[in-house]
Parts: sequence; C-alpha cells; structure tokens
Amino acid sequence: MIIGCRDKKGIHNSNMKIRSELQTTDLKASRNLDDCERALVLLEEVPRIDEQLFRIYWTVCLVFLRKTNEDLIHSDFVSFPQIKVHASQRFKELSDLVRKTPDETPFEECHIDYLIFERLMHLERNNVVHGEEPSYSLDTWTAFSDDGDFEFGDLYLTMSDIEKWGDWDCRDWIHEAIKWWRTELQRLVDLTNADTEAK
Repeated sequence: MIIGCRDKKGIHNSNMKIRSELQTTDLKASRNLDDCERALVLLEEVPRIDEQLFRIYWTVCLVFLRKTNEDLIHSDFVSFPQIKVHASQRFKELSDLVRKTPDETPFEECHIDYLIFERLMHLERNNVVHGEEPSYSLDTWTAFSDDGDFEFGDLYLTMSDIEKWGDWDCRDWIHEAIKWWRTELQRLVDLTNADTEAK
C-alpha cells in the first residue's frame, strides 16, 4: 500500500520512498494473529495446574484463530480487494478438501490443512464456544520434573482422541495453526503483488 511521503516537519518531500507493495502487516488478519500469539504465550505461562485458566486461554486462542478468517473476509477484502481473487480460490480448495475428508479419517491420513482449518479452527472452536468440553484430555497430564514441584510448562497434554488428533501437545496445535495462517497470508500477499507487477 502507498504511505504518506512527508518528512518529520510535515513538508511534502518527493524524494522520499513510496512503498507500493502490499505487506502482510497491512492486513488486519495478520495483526489479529499477533494477538493470538500473545494469547498462546499466556496459555504457555499458566503457572500451575489451573484447569479453568487453561480452558479460558485455550478458548481465547481458538477464537482469535477463527477471527483471523473473519478479519480477512470482512475487513481485508474491503481494504485490499485485489487479494480476494486468490483468497477465494484458496478457500475453495480448502472447502473441497474438507468435503472429501470423512470426519472419522485417522490423524495419519489427514492433510495438515484439513486438521488445522477444519478440525481445530472450525470444529474445536465451535465445541468450546457453544458450550461443549474442550477436546484436550486432562487424563493425559504428564509432568517432567525431578523434584515433583512442576510448573505448567513442564506438562504435556494431548487431545483426548489420539486417533483423530495424534499425540501432539494441544498447545502445539495452536502454534502450528498460527504458523499455518502466517504462511497462507504471505502467499496471498505474494500472489497479489505479482499480479500488480505484471500489469
């Protein structure tokens, strides 16, 4: 996007560089991911086994992940309509993948796009927002500590259905989803800038 080209005194300077390429930082969806990363830090830093606090931050992370999608569609499509073509095509690819993947498909046979886009950001988010229990299992708490006085960061907590989710720590799912979104947004920006340069 083009930014203003005034110096610190507010005087127009035609020699100042104008940035015309779209950047991921221009996107509201990307800024939302910054908030999600902060929420993940808080999730990681819960000081002791506090099931309520863990559930709260887990829900917050899922809401931010889903909100990234909403911000892209309802804000960034309006501010930067040129990205809509590529984003719409990508959403179609993801929708086709979801449609072709049965719900009961084992973790090992699922594409990572399906696991993050559908199982985590759609199904798990809906579970916790609409009053269902989170999919992580408190029965899988594992502590790694020599003195028995463990902190939350020393714990390992998988999802309850290992066949559907694998044996990842549930917090790793949030980390991977943030990374997945960063990659998707960068791809959209790169494709959009390439279109602009080609004109």
